[in-house]
This record gives sequence, C-alpha cells and structure tokens, in this order.
Amino acid sequence: MYRIYTRQNHHNLTVVTLLQLFQELGFQMGRTERYTATTFFMGTARLLKLLRLLTGISVLQQVRGWDITVPKTVTAVEGSCVVVPCHTKPHSRVKWYQYHATKYPVVYDRAQPHKVEHQFKGRTSVVGKAADGNCTLVINDVRRTDNNIQVYAWINPDSSSTQKFHLQTVTISVIEGKAPIISLQEQIMDGDILQANCSIIHSCPSSPPSLHWSKSQFLKNSTIMAFSQEMQGQWLYTETLQGRATYEMHHSNITCSAQFSRFTKKSRLKTLNMLYKPVTVTLKLAKKPVTEGSSVTVECAANCNPPPHTYTWLRREMGQITKITSTLSRKPFINITRDTFILCIAHNDIGEGQSDWLDLDVQYAPVILPKSYCHLTGEVLKCVCQVQAHPDALIHWTIDGNDTLPSSFSAFSTNQTHVLSGVISGPAQSHSDVFCTANNTLGNSTKRLSVNLSDTSSLSTWLIVLIILGLVVLFGCTILIFRKYSRDRPAPGSVCNDTILLRPQGRQGLPDSVQLQSPIYNSPQRSEIEDSQSSPRRPESNPEVEGGVSDVYDNDCVTEIRLIRAQQLHDKETAHLREGQKQPPAKAANCNMDVYLNC
Repeated sequence: MYRIYTRQNHHNLTVVTLLQLFQELGFQMGRTERYTATTFFMGTARLLKLLRLLTGISVLQQVRGWDITVPKTVTAVEGSCVVVPCHTKPHSRVKWYQYHATKYPVVYDRAQPHKVEHQFKGRTSVVGKAADGNCTLVINDVRRTDNNIQVYAWINPDSSSTQKFHLQTVTISVIEGKAPIISLQEQIMDGDILQANCSIIHSCPSSPPSLHWSKSQFLKNSTIMAFSQEMQGQWLYTETLQGRATYEMHHSNITCSAQFSRFTKKSRLKTLNMLYKPVTVTLKLAKKPVTEGSSVTVECAANCNPPPHTYTWLRREMGQITKITSTLSRKPFINITRDTFILCIAHNDIGEGQSDWLDLDVQYAPVILPKSYCHLTGEVLKCVCQVQAHPDALIHWTIDGNDTLPSSFSAFSTNQTHVLSGVISGPAQSHSDVFCTANNTLGNSTKRLSVNLSDTSSLSTWLIVLIILGLVVLFGCTILIFRKYSRDRPAPGSVCNDTILLRPQGRQGLPDSVQLQSPIYNSPQRSEIEDSQSSPRRPESNPEVEGGVSDVYDNDCVTEIRLIRAQQLHDKETAHLREGQKQPPAKAANCNMDVYLNC
C-alpha cells in the first residue's frame, strides 16, 4: 500500500506525489499487476486532484482574509530613514521579517525585541495604530548594507493562520546621499533682498536632515523658511534664506551643509555678485616724493561694481579749480606747486562717488618769510627768523660776520606745519649786522635782518598823558553836571536885589520910578512864607495889590516883594482906623511893574 506524504512547514502545505515511484514499480510487475497498478494510479491521481482543489480553496480564503497593501520597492537615501508603507485590516500585532530562503530573520518585533537581528536593533519601528490597520515600518539610519534586502509583514503572528505572507515582500533600494543644492540671484543690487535656497533630497519625511548656512556677516535681518515636497517616492527639503544685502558682501561666498545621521554633505560655493555705486574712491601717487615744479601721475581707485566708465579730475591751485574728464583711471599732472590739490570723481552705471582732496605733500627749498625781524630794546637785541620749507630747514645765524653766536646769546626754535621760527636774544649794539640762513636738502636761503630801535620811554610818556587827559575830561563832566543841577533848583537863603522899577498905569499912578531901598530879608533860615511857596497852591494875597502890580519874573524875590507891599498897605489901613478917619485910603494905582532882578 502506498501513501501520499504531505509536509507542513511553517503553516505552508506542500503535497509530494510519487508518480515516478509508481511507474518504476509498474515496470517490475507483470501484466496483471500492471493493470492493477494502473487502476490504482488513476484513482490516486484523482484523489490528488481533489486534494489540490481543496488546498487551493483553503489558501485563497486565507489570503483574502488578510489583504495587505505594500509597495514592491522603496528607495532609501543613505544616512536618512526609509518608510515602508503597509496597510491592512485592523489587527492586534504585526511582525516584520527579512526574506531568506531557509531562515526567518526578524526585522521588527515589539513583543520580543531581543529576537531582532543585530543589524536592525534600535533602528526599526512601526508607526501608526494597529486598530486603524496601519502596519508601516520605519528603518532609521539607512546603510549601504541595507541595499536590496526584502522585508515582509506578518499580521497577528500568534494566531494559527497559515497565510503565506512571505509572498508579498518589499525590496529596499539604497542610494548614496547627495550634497545639497544652493541657488540664488545672479546679480543683487546694494540694498535689495537676497534670497538663497538650499535643497536636499532624503527619504525620511518625519526627520529631514538639518541644514546649516555659511553666510556673510554683513547680511542684515536674515530669516530662514523651510518646506518639504514629495518627489517620486522621495522628499525634497528646502530652506530659504532671506536678508538685506549690502555692498560689503560683494565677492563673498555662501554655502549650506546637510547633517545626516552619520555624516555631513556640503553644497558647492556660491559667490555673490553685488551691484553698487563707488563707495570709496582713493587716490594713489605713482611716485614719491613730489618736488615743486615737477610732474606727477595720480591713480584713481574706486570700490564699486561694475567698474567705473568715466573719471572726472579736479585740480585746485590758489583757489582756482580746473576740471578734466577722462576714461582713464591714471592721470599725469605737470608743474606741481606747493598748493596743488587733486580730487577724483568716479562714475559707473549705478552712480558716482568722489575722493577726498589729495595733498601731494610737495617738497620745496626754504623761503625766509617777510615777517622776520630784529628789535633792539636798550642794549638787548632780539631777532626772529621765520622759514617756510619742506622738508624742514635748519637755521643758522651770523652776527657782525661771526657764524658762531656769542655765549651771552640764547637761541631756540619752534615748528608749525613746515614753518620754522628761530629766535635769538642777547646784548648787542644798534649797529649790529644780523643774517639768517636756512637750508634743507632742496636748497638754502639767506636774508639780512634790519635792526629796529624800540623806545619804551616815549611809550610811557604817552601813556601818562592819556591818563591825565582822561582825568581832566572826567572832572570837567562832573563840574558841568553840578552846575546844571544848581541852575535848575536855586539854593535857599539867596539874597535878591532890592532895586525894583515900578511904572505907573492909569490916572492915579505912582512916580515914574520908585526905589525901595529897604532890604528884603537875609535870613539864613527858610521863612514861613517861603515854606508856603513850596505848596502846590499859591498863598492868599491882597487882590488890590495883585490887580495893580504885574511881575516880570515869577520867582521868590517877586513873591516876597508882593508880600512886603501887601504888609505895608495893611499897616497904613490900620493906622487910618486908629486915627478915626472915615474915608478909606485910596487904592493903589494900577500899573505895570517891570522887575529887573539880579539874584
């Protein structure tokens, strides 16, 4: 009796038929036995077909029970992570294996992590929720040794399922990580916004490589923005650097680098091309030193981009400016003097800029200035010699033909911007002959200094005279002020002239002239009548007297005369009353009174 052996290996049903064995046995049997064997073989074949049919139906039902969706291949970037998408029905557990012909290496097992292969330990994880049917595998720190491995998922490995999960494998293809790519504007105007992009390709959307910028320190107010984009199963991570560009960034380099798990990739250098007007313009001399009367070539150097296309040269001498336009950055100048100054203006397509005035530092022979002098004060001689020279000159003195100064003389000098002042002083006679000589590397100059006498006594005399004149003027002004004050307000106690001329008026009149010889008063004290005059209103008087006498000068003397006249009239009336006379005395005749007072 023959049996059909079946072998179940790891929930996989395999049927082994022994047709060849039956055929070999048929050749060894007789005809009758062959017929019997043939009949048995045919029955056995039918049985095998039935078993195959039943087995196929069972496997189909199992596969349809766990419909797993996985890709055939995924691309991983070395140093990044790789995501193996996996979706199925809600489940309780998933286990990932690496496909092998004879073994079952574990790639991921949360329940038994110690069984995970060494090369995958600490690098694998499953994201998502099993309740949602998410069985996605993530492998971190992808290595080159991970290239072309095949992995497959086993859903609920603790169950008695005999599904052939190894039939749905995913192949991981590892590629080398590339350097990031940097891009920016070809030309940037000074003050415009610089925008640079740094992009890197990776395969780990949850953890892209970190990007680092190497940029100019002159980039102001820079900001960085990041975004990711899926691209044919991989991811493109980009950071955008923005900031205000300045001319100092011209020809500076900018790079970016991507940091993976175990290495760093750097981008290529990008050189910035800034456009800006001439910001610094400097002048350079082709030769030094410059002597007076010679020629010189000046170079105009401008810091700008693009380079200057036109140069404007200005030459200033004695306050006059000459303008010259040229396309050359080098310009020769002739007949240079000590007060020659040069300036350059550079022009490009963006704008213009100018240099400072260039002092050529012209060298010249000594020149003794006209303000050099000698003064003799008493028997002391003082001489000053002022010399203009560049380079600085040395001064030598000659007195009365002697080149060596006497020991009784003192000498010193001061220097101020190419002007040297030499001073000597000592005892000498008025007829001394003094020479000043100055020399430097370019020449010398000699001048005779005339001796001027200085008379200090005459100066003192004039000073005294001026002081005396000032005192006299001050005293005279004081006297004038005092006299004016005295004239406006006469002093009390003055004596008036007692001669008064009265002229008659009307039919009853006095004699043509009446002289009162009696004195008025000479009291040194102010009288009571005088005090009444200082009052704002006039004192009361006799109307008859006032009607008959008019005053020429209304002053104290006239007033006193009026009072005395009124008193005399009063005394007469009193005398008539005592004598008993009834007829009143005759009134004073009305007359005009001319009073000539000499106070």
